[in-house]
Amino acid sequence: MHFKTVKDHMVTIGMAISVVALAQTSGTAAQAEAITTADRDIAIIDIPHPKEGNLLMLRGLVGQGTASFRINGTCHTMPVRFVAGDFSGQSVDVGRRDAIRIVVTTPTVIGDLMAGRDLVSDMVRVTSEPSDAKADLYLAQGLSAETGFVINPGRNLFADLLGVSTSVTECSSLKSTLP
Repeated sequence: MHFKTVKDHMVTIGMAISVVALAQTSGTAAQAEAITTADRDIAIIDIPHPKEGNLLMLRGLVGQGTASFRINGTCHTMPVRFVAGDFSGQSVDVGRRDAIRIVVTTPTVIGDLMAGRDLVSDMVRVTSEPSDAKADLYLAQGLSAETGFVINPGRNLFADLLGVSTSVTECSSLKSTLP
């Protein structure tokens, strides 16, 4: 990720602090929608209990969850951190504490997540429509397409420094998560 302005640095710092200070969640994933074929590569990101939070002028949602991947018939899971918001708080679904589900179908974005790179909503094509073939990801639950967000692979800031790894998982154990 390349930062162009001081504002970019402040957003990242604020998001990291918010995640550490406000988020310690766990939970199970919601039932997956049938949006893709069983042999297609896919990533499902579930944030079961996002919390509303404020930090200085940053206002938004924060939470932890799990990314589940199916790539070439092999399944993996990885912990993730989630932040949605902005400096004014005007573009946030404030007050929403419902579970969040993000479905990623573009191989490049899936590969970036698996490699431990952040997923930033303004760097990909986002939609709320599952039939939009031009989008990189689809917001299945909990957010509107206008809400900015960041997904950080890993459970904590040490994952940012040391890297994050995925766990190979039996695909049969992810039947309730992956279509």
